[in-house]
Amino acid sequence: MKKKLPLLLLGCMLVVLSGCSRDKYMPEAGATPEIIFKEACAKCHSPVNGKVMALSPEMANKDAIIDRIRNGKGFGMPAFPNLMGDSVEGLAQYVLENSATK
Repeated sequence: MKKKLPLLLLGCMLVVLSGCSRDKYMPEAGATPEIIFKEACAKCHSPVNGKVMALSPEMANKDAIIDRIRNGKGFGMPAFPNLMGDSVEGLAQYVLENSATK
């Protein structure tokens, strides 16, 4: 039993840390912001009452959303470095237009 506990803890750590790394998601050419959101974001940010998420006042602007998409935040939000140009701009605008404000 004592030998199995470290292996179990290591397995749990790997699962947790895998969610903290950079996301390798790459949208298909021509993917709309809505499709990108559904494929890359909805697994954690599922819509509630028709809104994709609730934004705090400091996050309720396009530049802050783009920064969060590109760089992530802490252990909960991975960075999406492969989202660039029109993809990240469109996704940020989609999030802004389809979110509630806290």
